[in-house]
Amino acid sequence: MNNILVIDDEQMILRMAGFMLKKAGYSSLTAESGAEGISLMREQMPAAVLIDNEMPGMSGLEVLEAVKSDSALAGIPVCIMTGTLTEELKEKAVSLGAIGCISKPLKAPEVMDMLEKAKNGG
Repeated sequence: MNNILVIDDEQMILRMAGFMLKKAGYSSLTAESGAEGISLMREQMPAAVLIDNEMPGMSGLEVLEAVKSDSALAGIPVCIMTGTLTEELKEKAVSLGAIGCISKPLKAPEVMDMLEKAKNGG
């Protein structure tokens, strides 16, 4: 498990996540939209995906639904990131197949916990 895809429309989050992942020994791919992220998933088959929920175009939950309904991508562990974490969002994300949700700004221990969960099959 080495290649992690981060999908977020904010450059600062992409850079911060990339730095965090690199420091932990992972390589990262980045996408600035849900559509770009899905395309990258098909090309690269990352070990796990972190998706921002609040993006223009496709929301993180919409990307999650698209990934889980695509048989080629459905096995990729997905974690939703959000600045507005609620129990309702957590429940919705998990019901759609996410391994969990983490809040932004990102904290390295939460990101690493999610990646450990992804490695262990969710």
